[in-house]
Amino acid sequence: MKRIWLIALAFLFVFPSLVQAAPKLESYTSVSETRQKAQIVWRLSGLGKPSEQLLMLPDNRLLIITGNKMLCVNQQGKLLWEAKAGSGKMANPVLAANGSIFTAGKGMVTETKINGVKGWDFTVLPGGKDKEPQMAGGLNNIIYLPLPSALYALDTEGHAVWTFSSWDNSDRFTVKTPAKRTFIACAADEQAFYAIYSDEKSEYKLIAIDSKGKHLWTYWLGDVLAAHILPGGNDKLYVTATLKSSQRQGKSASGKLNQGRIYCFAVSKGKSPLWQYDVRIEDNLTAPVLAGNLFYTSGGSTLYALNAGTGSLKSENRLLDLGSPPAVDTAKSRIYAGSSKGVFYAVNSSGRLDWSRELEGAIEQAPLLSPDGFIYVCTQKGNLYKIRDNAGGEG
Repeated sequence: MKRIWLIALAFLFVFPSLVQAAPKLESYTSVSETRQKAQIVWRLSGLGKPSEQLLMLPDNRLLIITGNKMLCVNQQGKLLWEAKAGSGKMANPVLAANGSIFTAGKGMVTETKINGVKGWDFTVLPGGKDKEPQMAGGLNNIIYLPLPSALYALDTEGHAVWTFSSWDNSDRFTVKTPAKRTFIACAADEQAFYAIYSDEKSEYKLIAIDSKGKHLWTYWLGDVLAAHILPGGNDKLYVTATLKSSQRQGKSASGKLNQGRIYCFAVSKGKSPLWQYDVRIEDNLTAPVLAGNLFYTSGGSTLYALNAGTGSLKSENRLLDLGSPPAVDTAKSRIYAGSSKGVFYAVNSSGRLDWSRELEGAIEQAPLLSPDGFIYVCTQKGNLYKIRDNAGGEG
């Protein structure tokens, strides 16, 4: 028995990264806490570093993505289950109305049931070389899996409904898949599927393919460092892009700013944007969000609000070390975002800072607004916070 214990201790010493403490729940019940404008209800720590935005399942449980692992937590802070999905980093999952969770790996889609049990797999070879495979959910529960060889449209039972194989005109004249074709963003709505991809020349394009698998249009974006797609409804599509060094004035390493670009397209027309807005940023433009007729995104330390119809700037607010995409509570007329220093901000619709609260760990993922009025925030230290905004709305 002593020998077994010695072997176990030696294993822990050699492979400490494989050992992770169980998540710890802390409730905040003091009178002084309940009087805070940003009241912490509880903190669940030891979850691991989040790699994608926090999601809410149809039964109002929370889904946290950490690399290739999913963790399900209820609104009381209890960890219900955890499950692995593939061997590499996953992009945001697609959630079905029945609670099933679909995740993308290299050339595959995996179903995880609402209780964490593994469901079906759909696999295509070769699977591409993207470090973070892309996937999107569209009309009638269609799951879109973009791969270098083709776009696969799947149903929720894991069957291919249709495929689209002509990403570029050159695909029609060869059976060889471009080895360096990669995807950095995708999304879908009731009209179409959208993706941003590049081929061997690293020229990124935005493509729109309708829900039947017909090519609608392609728009050249150039060499981009990062990009995000937001379907806006009413025939509108929004894109944020950060240009690579070949297309920006100076490099951030030399102290100069990057070029960020915001587009609005008409899905039925494409070809050219309805409007375009350029900004100078310290880092990358984040994933955008729509709230009524306003479009929000952040870049570097600035939160931008634009008129979604015209692209005109409504406000820009500098927040120290801003790091996360924004989240908007229209009922309270408040915008929430976090910083790389762990500060959680609340800004009103006029661009004025209402309050801030220091949390433990950098905030890189967008806050999640729950239907019951609470805010959930994940930090890069593996902490999940449940927060109540006690400040009320704008008067």
